[in-house]
Amino acid sequence: MATLRELSEITGYSIATISRVLNGDETLKVTENTRTMILAAAGKVDYPSKQNVNKKSSLEKYLKLGIVEMVTAQESEKDPYYLYVKNNVEKCCFNNGMETFVMQYDEEERCYRSAASRELDGILAIGQFREEQIAAMEKYTSRIVFLESAPFPEKFCSVMPDYEVGIRQGVDYLIELGHRRIVFVGPEFSTDSTCRQALELRRKIFVDYMKRYGKEAEGILLDSEWQGDDVAEQIIQYVKNLQDEKGKPTAFFAYNETTALGVFRALQILGYHVPEDFSILSYNDTVLATMMQPQLSGIHINIEEMVKHAVWMMQRMAKGEGEIPLRISVPATLVVRESVQQV
Repeated sequence: MATLRELSEITGYSIATISRVLNGDETLKVTENTRTMILAAAGKVDYPSKQNVNKKSSLEKYLKLGIVEMVTAQESEKDPYYLYVKNNVEKCCFNNGMETFVMQYDEEERCYRSAASRELDGILAIGQFREEQIAAMEKYTSRIVFLESAPFPEKFCSVMPDYEVGIRQGVDYLIELGHRRIVFVGPEFSTDSTCRQALELRRKIFVDYMKRYGKEAEGILLDSEWQGDDVAEQIIQYVKNLQDEKGKPTAFFAYNETTALGVFRALQILGYHVPEDFSILSYNDTVLATMMQPQLSGIHINIEEMVKHAVWMMQRMAKGEGEIPLRISVPATLVVRESVQQV
């Protein structure tokens, strides 16, 4: 059982403020968001206050949500993007007074397991899932919101990044800076919203959009797994095999940041400099982009905005207002740093 001091350390508010909120002091002037955050923190650590002892406590009105992830902890270390999504989900839910529980899929029993003490009010599912996994989520609740996929749009709400907007911005940016031979580096195939193999969407959009430039520019495809070491080996072989200096590309457009890191590593091994010899533009744009030298220009997926919409959808369904499933597509943003230069 937590003390007031521990709650102060968790929330950042003073012991006096926490004490007055937990004891229902209506004369205390704090925002509703502050009151909600303190009550939610107290609920998580089971602090005995007047408001969480009362059966009609406002804490009992808070939603209990399950978080389901597509990737494992080991996979998150290789590509931290989904870890950033999960962290944003937990933060946004906490700020809205929601309690979250990570759910694990039991492959043998084909069910999800959760530490929640009572029935969940909804599930936020991050990534792509097989049909049997989606069916297992439905055994918990029909209120499911998907982030980064949109399975069965006639049944479920979803929030997706708008990859087409992102790819268009990236290609246009490179063309405007004079790049006429652009290599897209990434896998040929990935998974769709129900984990079936499909053409990788970003790659497909790149191919289609480059056609609009006709003979003015050439899009080159370098099919590669997204893991950094594999990418580096392929880039090294690709650059070594270039025979004609006139046919040499001037820019690499990476499928994600892990891929971009592999491109960086390969060019460094070969003795080239970024962006003087080759420019690199990446998709995703997480905090990793600012830790590289030079800092990585990229297409920023607006994770926080996506998560806000997903949480709003969950609140809407909890109020009984979500009869029609919604699908929201959030545009990406071009972030210019140091890894791309004019030619």
